[in-house]
Amino acid sequence: QEGRLDAKQKGNELKDGAVKLACQQSCPGDAIVFGDLNDPNSKIVKMLKNARKYRLLEELNINPRVNYMVKVRNKG
Repeated sequence: QEGRLDAKQKGNELKDGAVKLACQQSCPGDAIVFGDLNDPNSKIVKMLKNARKYRLLEELNINPRVNYMVKVRNKG
């Protein structure tokens, strides 16, 4: 909220990635991503277009909001 208020007071638009939640900051692998789904250039929209993305129980049509990325495994 502080980041949003600060941007509003300065007359700026809140840019994608300008504010990070505590869980995002503490994750060393950048595995937690939040963003604006209405912005086609946001990081989250680009990640959701990745073929590795899946959602648990999606086949039951419950429309989960959390998306996961399949782990890449080297076959060799």
